[in-house]
Amino acid sequence: MALTKKRLQRAWNFHPATFGFRAACVGLRHAVGGGPKPLRMLLVSDGAAHTSEQQFAPIARHSAHLGRQLGIVSVHRTVASALALNQTSLLKFDLIGLKLVFHTPAAIAEQVVRHFTEAVSGTPTRVVYFDGDDDLNVQWPPVIALVDLYVKKHVFEDEQAYQHRYVGKSNLTDYVSRVHGNSFADNIIPGSGGLDRSQIGKLHLGWNIALDDKIFDLSRQLGSVPMGPKDIDISCRAYVPPSNWTHSLRRLALERMESMAERYRVLAPRDRVSQDKYYEEMLRSKICVSPFGFGEICWRDFEAILCGCLLVKPDMGHVRTLPSLFVPGVTYIPVRWDYADLDTQCARYLNNEPERLKVVTHARQALMATLEPKWFVDNFAGLLRRLALCPAKYTARSTGI
Repeated sequence: MALTKKRLQRAWNFHPATFGFRAACVGLRHAVGGGPKPLRMLLVSDGAAHTSEQQFAPIARHSAHLGRQLGIVSVHRTVASALALNQTSLLKFDLIGLKLVFHTPAAIAEQVVRHFTEAVSGTPTRVVYFDGDDDLNVQWPPVIALVDLYVKKHVFEDEQAYQHRYVGKSNLTDYVSRVHGNSFADNIIPGSGGLDRSQIGKLHLGWNIALDDKIFDLSRQLGSVPMGPKDIDISCRAYVPPSNWTHSLRRLALERMESMAERYRVLAPRDRVSQDKYYEEMLRSKICVSPFGFGEICWRDFEAILCGCLLVKPDMGHVRTLPSLFVPGVTYIPVRWDYADLDTQCARYLNNEPERLKVVTHARQALMATLEPKWFVDNFAGLLRRLALCPAKYTARSTGI
């Protein structure tokens, strides 16, 4: 049954009143008076998952720079309030960005996106979907067909992987199904994948969770703090109970670490601690092992880098992401997905402190550089360029990390 505009609005009325942000006044004044032509952007999301909403965090953080250099004036609205806008109001925007949490029913997700794309069909207004999910896959292929671009935090290095079918929501659920026998038959998303070539062409690599507020705030807290002595050789707080499917991805890492405890100072507990205690442990650790979770990348990767740990992680060769902080032997150390070589890789760097520090220092400097405004402005300019909305005079200035 078709979902009317009123029914769609009611579906999202559980959310609190409109929350949002705009480009700082200084950015708007610059855009109007002598700077780039104002580019009006409406961001629409459901606010249902903090980690997903964080995809918009750097837009808010760097709004003044986006205004001065790209002319962007942004407004953030809930789904309910945005659905209440008439077509005339929507056409005042040059770009509409949409984002919904993954447990939204597929039919409603498609209808919400269709509402906005049909309202601006045949006009210069562009519609972009921002996928806030942790994994590489695309949950709702029909949505790609409706929008101008589909922005992912990370994508498969081999784009043909999007044509494959997967058990569960992602390549990781498919992996634990094949290797460890996990079943996803009763999961909310029992299968995924199978995009066609036209859909793959609309994928756009945006920015990953290295730009989330949590990482940015930690970088400012630790930016000028000298690293003290490290009395823990290897640490990993990644335990989840067997009822969680990610247990299959993490169990072997913890077992390998426990087997190394006689030779190294290993910290692999199963309890939970405060955030401050967690960071204290990382600051004391030479190596942090960071297994996969619901997706390949997690906050722990960047927390470890900022805390001066050598990041050891399952091989990320199948992933393309920005900022690109997963360069083997340069910013992280890859290990096999079954962790069979974890002991060997850790021993290599525990026995060679200069080499460990070389990787740690490079990774930390690279991460800090991507948290600066110019990196994100360049990244967002790339998105606008694909939509033919980037100011002609704008030239990229970042390191390209």
